[in-house]
Amino acid sequence: MINSNEMSGVRQFMFTIGCTAALLLVVAGCGNSTSVSGHVNFEGKAVGNGAITFLPADGRGPVAGGPIDDGQYQIAVLAPGKKIVQITGVKKINFASSNAELQHQAKENAKRGGSTEIVERADEIPADADGNNRQIDLLAGKQVLDFDLKARKK
Repeated sequence: MINSNEMSGVRQFMFTIGCTAALLLVVAGCGNSTSVSGHVNFEGKAVGNGAITFLPADGRGPVAGGPIDDGQYQIAVLAPGKKIVQITGVKKINFASSNAELQHQAKENAKRGGSTEIVERADEIPADADGNNRQIDLLAGKQVLDFDLKARKK
């Protein structure tokens, strides 16, 4: 028959083994992720303000992304695998502060052959830009990926 001291030792031993196994599973799971950083340019210039998104190419799994600031981005944790990279960039829009200024902007835009829209477009990078929506293969570990996008020739 096992006395209470021996039973307590067995419980402590089993608890230690359980905790060690759980720790090993957590550590093993941490090795199956990646981090990525880099630079994003459009037409040779750093994208001032935007976002980069990594979508699973097969449509399954988590989406990860982050901001682009002065042409640089950094994403600390994302799942490795084949990804579609979508990049957006937005520019600062100066809105007219009066009707007279609004009319002046519309006339200037028309002189340049621009559209007759009241507010200019804020998106800087077209969705169909060369290099946008590109498929890549992210490996586990730290990676540096730079993107140099160009407007598609019409």
